[in-house]
Amino acid sequence: MTDKKHIYDVQPATVDEHFQLLLNCKEEIDPKFVKVTPDNLPEWYDEKLFKKGQKLCMDYLLTIIAANLSGLIAILAVPDILEILVDSKNNITVPISYKRYMQTILHIYALHKTELFSPDLLWFKAINAIRWRHSNATRKRIQKGLNGIYQKDMAITQFGFIGYVFLVPEKLGMTNIEKYLSGFNHYWQIIGYLLGISDRMNICRKTIAETRELCKKIQNEIIAKHLNDPHPEYMKYVTNVTKGIWYMDVSVNHDTLLYLTYDLTGLKYKKPLSWYSYLNLKYRQFVIYMYDKPYIGFVVRMIYNKIVVITLWMVVNFPILPWILFGKERKSLTLYPNL
Repeated sequence: MTDKKHIYDVQPATVDEHFQLLLNCKEEIDPKFVKVTPDNLPEWYDEKLFKKGQKLCMDYLLTIIAANLSGLIAILAVPDILEILVDSKNNITVPISYKRYMQTILHIYALHKTELFSPDLLWFKAINAIRWRHSNATRKRIQKGLNGIYQKDMAITQFGFIGYVFLVPEKLGMTNIEKYLSGFNHYWQIIGYLLGISDRMNICRKTIAETRELCKKIQNEIIAKHLNDPHPEYMKYVTNVTKGIWYMDVSVNHDTLLYLTYDLTGLKYKKPLSWYSYLNLKYRQFVIYMYDKPYIGFVVRMIYNKIVVITLWMVVNFPILPWILFGKERKSLTLYPNL
């Protein structure tokens, strides 16, 4: 493990200072890819808390992935993040969008389900695949004379994976998770650290209350601001994202997903819903409502979590719709490149 200062000794003293740092920081991530291994874990890694965070993600797998999808759609509204993704041409077509976001979902799923010290080091393979993609994007932009990925962009992206869980768990069917949040907080501290987010920028702070407060500021003053007045490219990009995700789950509906994203952010989605989108929305809200109810909630979680696991297994092994519509070559997912 690395011998460094504790993350809490490096982070800004207050949430307000941390947020101002996020707004003003122009530090870029390292364009040079370097593999991480178990030896790169920080001294402050806590196995018990880490596993508690993983357990929360697997126990509530359906709504965790739903929150992640909405989070990813929300952060795309941030111009700096959208610019990098548009420039990388990773969403130029629906097949490319499908590959990009399926890889992201499958990598995050691997982090949730895999033992950190598993013999095959799958957990670190997933982390390194993500690191490699980020470093590659930064290097290519620098070669063009553009800025690389900023540390603040990485930190705001971290919000996409944790923000709604901390801020509106009741809208995700996760009303009884308070005892797990310290583990979830630490889990994402470690993920952020190993992805190259500097300790001072990492938005998972010392206490749940501070992390929640910082997430609230990011949501209200960055995410909501840009969702209310999105970049002209935003809707085009998001449309390709939702179309790509449809090939994983044919029940995904563009307007329903955007409605839920805006709702989680505390905003009203202004476009009227079609009858199908409305019914799709009510179905999803009903599942979420049942997800955390006494007795029946456990059964609902077990069933829908298993559906998610089977769906992701199908994406990897038998992606029938992409095979038919894209062809076998174009649908192939390179989850763990030979780095």
